[in-house]
Amino acid sequence: MTKGYYVNRLNPCPVCGKDHGCQILSDVAVLCLRTDKNNVPSGWVWKKELKGGMGSLVVASTSQTEQERQQQREQWKQQREERKQQQRKRQATALTDEQRDKEARKLLKQLGLSTRHRQSLLNRGLTDTDIEAIGFKSVERYQHLMIPVNPNFPGISVDGLTLQIKNDGFLIPLFSFSGLIIGFQLASDNREEGKYKHLIQPHLKNGELPLQFYPSCSQNLDIIEGTLKPLIASRRHHLTVVGAGGVNWHHSPEQFQAILEEIQPEKIILNPDTGSLLNPQVLRQYRELNQFIKRLGYTLEIRDWGQGNQPKSQGLDIDEIDIQTFNQATLISFETWAGISELDSHSLTLSQTEWFEQFKFPQLQQELTQTLKQFYSHHLRKRKKRNQSTEFAASSIPKTAPTPTPPSTAIVLWKPQILTSVPYIPGQLPMVEEWQQLGHPQFIIQQGERLTFYQEAYERGYKYLKDSTPAGHGKSHDAGLINLETFGIEPHQTENKTRIFYLSPDHRNPTNATIEGNYIDLESRHNGLVYDFSRRTPLGKPYIIRATSLDQKNGTVTIPSNCPENDTFLTVSELGLPVFGGKDSPICQSCPLLSQGCPFLLNRRETLSYEPLIRADINSIPTPSKDDILIVEESDKNIKNAHQITIKVDEIIKTAAKLQLREDERIFKALRPLLMAVYQALEEVDQEKYKWGIYHHQVMELMPSIDELNQTIWELYADDWLKADNVWGTPIWDYEIIDGEVTAIKISGTNWIAPSLNDLKKECYKMFENYEKYLNSLETPQQKQAAIKANIIPAWLPILIDCITGNKRINLRINNGKLMITKLAKRHRNIIKNAGFSIALDATQSKEDYAFSLGINPNEILEVREVQRCTPNLHIHLIKGLGNCGKQRRETQQQRIRIGIEAIAKIHKEQGHNIGLIDHKSAIEHYQDLVDDLKLGYWHRDTRGSNQFLNTQSLISIGRPVPNLGGIGAEYHILGGWVNCPEKLIGQYGQWVNRKIASELIQDVSRLRAHLRPNEQLHSYLVADFDNYTISQIRLAFPGATVTVEKIDDYAPQAASKGAQTERGIIEALWHSIQSGTVATIDEIASLLGITKSGITKNLKDRLGIGFRLLKKSLLLLLESINSKSQLSDLPDDARWIAETYLPLVVQSLESGEITPSDVVVEVVTWAQSYGRRTFRRILAMASIPTLCKLLGAVMCLLPNAIKTEIQNYLCSYQLPAIISK
Repeated sequence: MTKGYYVNRLNPCPVCGKDHGCQILSDVAVLCLRTDKNNVPSGWVWKKELKGGMGSLVVASTSQTEQERQQQREQWKQQREERKQQQRKRQATALTDEQRDKEARKLLKQLGLSTRHRQSLLNRGLTDTDIEAIGFKSVERYQHLMIPVNPNFPGISVDGLTLQIKNDGFLIPLFSFSGLIIGFQLASDNREEGKYKHLIQPHLKNGELPLQFYPSCSQNLDIIEGTLKPLIASRRHHLTVVGAGGVNWHHSPEQFQAILEEIQPEKIILNPDTGSLLNPQVLRQYRELNQFIKRLGYTLEIRDWGQGNQPKSQGLDIDEIDIQTFNQATLISFETWAGISELDSHSLTLSQTEWFEQFKFPQLQQELTQTLKQFYSHHLRKRKKRNQSTEFAASSIPKTAPTPTPPSTAIVLWKPQILTSVPYIPGQLPMVEEWQQLGHPQFIIQQGERLTFYQEAYERGYKYLKDSTPAGHGKSHDAGLINLETFGIEPHQTENKTRIFYLSPDHRNPTNATIEGNYIDLESRHNGLVYDFSRRTPLGKPYIIRATSLDQKNGTVTIPSNCPENDTFLTVSELGLPVFGGKDSPICQSCPLLSQGCPFLLNRRETLSYEPLIRADINSIPTPSKDDILIVEESDKNIKNAHQITIKVDEIIKTAAKLQLREDERIFKALRPLLMAVYQALEEVDQEKYKWGIYHHQVMELMPSIDELNQTIWELYADDWLKADNVWGTPIWDYEIIDGEVTAIKISGTNWIAPSLNDLKKECYKMFENYEKYLNSLETPQQKQAAIKANIIPAWLPILIDCITGNKRINLRINNGKLMITKLAKRHRNIIKNAGFSIALDATQSKEDYAFSLGINPNEILEVREVQRCTPNLHIHLIKGLGNCGKQRRETQQQRIRIGIEAIAKIHKEQGHNIGLIDHKSAIEHYQDLVDDLKLGYWHRDTRGSNQFLNTQSLISIGRPVPNLGGIGAEYHILGGWVNCPEKLIGQYGQWVNRKIASELIQDVSRLRAHLRPNEQLHSYLVADFDNYTISQIRLAFPGATVTVEKIDDYAPQAASKGAQTERGIIEALWHSIQSGTVATIDEIASLLGITKSGITKNLKDRLGIGFRLLKKSLLLLLESINSKSQLSDLPDDARWIAETYLPLVVQSLESGEITPSDVVVEVVTWAQSYGRRTFRRILAMASIPTLCKLLGAVMCLLPNAIKTEIQNYLCSYQLPAIISK
């Protein structure tokens, strides 16, 4: 007899033929839910009714012989194998979710909804808008279709023209978590044969039945039985729901887990049907669901409004109750609702896995143990007999030398060990293929080996090299020493065309003397330059920066403009149009200097033709050849992949006007819904409603769908299509020159179809004029620019159509009345790809992120890193208490920041330190009166590739250098094709942004070059509230440095928030009272500070997580225990365990970050209350000195610096080490 099991679609019930609910106990006994005493099929005998009337126990007829039963079992086995083969065939030909959605929508377009069915849905609480949005459609028995649907879609006949259903009714669409229609259920008009049924062969490609998912604004996931009921409940109560036919959510585990991973619900709530507690079969399925959800790491809760014990006729299902009843419902645990005790909650229902682990696996272990014992006991007995019989003979044989084992000549595949990093040995860099076999490891070089490594990498055929050596370790210095001889290239050889480009955004102001002295600067266009004498290059020259409009107005430009058409180039570029300079450039051809010998172009041509070492901006170099070598400084900052086009309402109106003037006005009518959607969005999305605007996913929701646009196109072009001779043909286009422009002429009536959205996109490209026609050599540059701005519209509409039709590398945003379209710009990455060899210099960008920006595989990039030198002289202070200190601040916050800066600067000014200050560019103006005492700089300009702070001993940096989230989110979208919410730093996108923030902080601290100044004590202050990830990255980046987390009120109490100042006043008052010998009460502290008792309690609870009494007791207990350290006495075993084992574990958890100092205080006071004050003092006295001091340090974390100092002096008087945790 075999073990009992529940039936499934591969093993249906042999009595009723159904695939769920019944249980096969053995080959001859079945628990069938659908058989009663009066309805027993032949070959079976009814035995008894099951408890609660939920089916019957039936057994095979005893009239069958054993041979007949064996034949029947073989027949069942054969049938199971046939069903398995059929299932495998169905899965092989099953449609994907996307294919199902396409066929489902094709089916829906051919159907309508009858008045009777619409009224039925309205009676259920849906509105006409809901009905249309969901897509209910009426169907007849064996519904005929006009347009064929894929036969592999559920319920479709072989010819694709018939819906195989036996009853009239209406279709209920089943939605996936991606919003795709993956199937239908039929709501049958003939309720006697079942209310809701799946269409034939409904299973998905993974073999699961489709679930019904419908989203809303709710952060919870509500589980509701059925497929129609969840839709109604979602619309009525604004729920995010998942439904299933029957109660079979957990029988589609892959879909369910995918939904959880997609939405990350805060709670999972089951909404039971009326009378579910009275139905044992349903309750059993609920219990299985509960166990399934527990295994996924969630807790199932029940929404209870008293429906569980009510009869079905009461009409209390989730889709039937009103809003008031819904709002009054309570959430309780499943065990409480089902009446299961916590002890029994795991034993009532077991999953197959749990049953196997608890029962079957131990049985198999025991059986295997017995088998092994029998085998080896028999083997050992035979071995003993053999040894005994040969013992004498063996002892008489003389011993000889062992025969050496011949070497094996078998050929096997050798797989090398995968390495992450290996030390570099000069002259032994592997070839590219060998390096790939090793697992693409990073190479670690020693100081002085960099140029040798570069040379070998070039000679071995590597294309992409990334130097990740920490900042300040000589990357740029060594790059300045590179020349053609470094790579074995003869510079004076006439056939040599190799050039080495050093690419940096600040190429005019090199950061190293080697680069400044050895590389020639490639001139780039500008409107004038000025000298910045506050900053100097390594050779002592003042910085050269672009002139501002104020410089132009005041006439303080030092170096005049080198190109009168510079603004014309910028104007065309801003429109998103390709632009280039040179003799073939239409802009240059309209400039009179071209015929006179333009000095700018001549200088560039001479530099590019004759200079082998060139420093330049990546935007100003021509496309490199395969012979060229690139050195990319700060690749994370230098390589840009996004190009943004900004559209205002004026451009939309101009675009609409141009479309209306086209010969075929239907193009305008077809695109009018899209133009109106953008226009309305720009009008409605303002800064009052949306401070930061709306992002891509929100913009896409406002745009018309592809189906809506295609329907409009069809309505406009249907008449022409019907007149065509060949309606299945393709359009034929002829082109003519009309008014100097190439214009497409359509030929209709012979071989033509309606245009697609892609055709309209191409037509729109032709609509936008060429800017060259407005370049008149007789006009001034300003007149050309004005003409271009007035007449040229950015080609935004084709790009928008491209985005709507599925291009995932386009990002849309709307902010402050502007539509910002960001698309992928490939020029920078193509420059690097076209070069023969490139070296990226960036200490903090990972190899993976560099590859992401280039659009290549990380395994193509060879990474090298110099051994990092320790910095024990570096002190990094992470100052919290002032928030994130972002770019936009209130005046009060800026005042607090100013107070904190002055307090920190005062400390180091008294020590004679030079002090630097970094803040956001927008905040620098607040410190202009401090320029005599502080060297000013701002994020991104002075925190990368800058040596301006080499002479400072203290550097104060304000805020988290968070990039513009709208722009960075758009960049991530176009690089990877993944839509994100820019303000939510979660998932891979959040990790990517956080890496950029941490990189900028590490670059900032590196400006001090602590490893080059070992004899100086250097201090870096990072003022912001940092998360644990950022803190850990800073610790890892500077080995040997002292990293401490401090509060701003330790330096300047007035800079702290009001809550922090109140907290500090409470603790100081309490400490002074303890010091005086009379511990103050909460009333006395409140009276002293002029606040209420409740104010003290709330402040401590909110900020420390403990009350006044806990804080006072913990401080007293620890200090008294130190005072009585020399008076040890015996303790009971449990108290000794607290002292010797438990308290060290508390300290260990504190150090690992698992608990906070406030948690330590709670632990200390809790045990003190359990053992009593006197006993617990003895326990503390028994604890080790390090443990005791660390516990004290946890309490001292809550204290101001002044009180910490007093306690430290107090401890020193007892000759005990004090560990003061900051």
